Amino acid sequence: MDSLLYFHMSVVTLIEENYKSSDFLLLADNFVRQPSLLDELVEVATNHRSHPFPEYASWLLIHVEKKSPEILIPYQKDFIDYVLNGNNQSVLRNLLNCCHALPLIEYQESAFLDQLLTFVSEDSNKVVLQVYAIYKLIQFTEKYPEIKTEIEALFALKEENGKSSTTLKPAMRIAIRNYRKKTVKLS
Repeated sequence: MDSLLYFHMSVVTLIEENYKSSDFLLLADNFVRQPSLLDELVEVATNHRSHPFPEYASWLLIHVEKKSPEILIPYQKDFIDYVLNGNNQSVLRNLLNCCHALPLIEYQESAFLDQLLTFVSEDSNKVVLQVYAIYKLIQFTEKYPEIKTEIEALFALKEENGKSSTTLKPAMRIAIRNYRKKTVKLS
């Protein structure tokens, strides 16, 4: 896609005109090349507009993060605020995906940790949201090894419940295994 065409187009219009296109994710390159456009993309992703705008804006953010994670660091507080107060599971998943690739910051740290634990503990949440929460919990455990006991107790409960039903999906098993691999030396 010709990025010059999109420089003067609002993010909402950009999404509206392209979200059904197979080339939609190529738009992430525009935001990497023009980080000044990220303010509007993050605003659309974290507000309460109707579908498809927050979902697709946050999905583009994942692809921006894959190409250039450091340009999203200034937006971590916005992502955390949405994770703490948002309720759109798709947007939560996408923004938490961005957060888990970024360094841990102290902003709303306690509330953020509590929210991650809530995401993991509540089976009504989408599995992928729980998985990204587990991956972010790795960073918290590295900083605060004493929380590992609480997290392991949560995993044990999920695994026990999973034995009697099909609630423990393969992605969850892999995330728990990866958490344990990354934190094995922490006490």
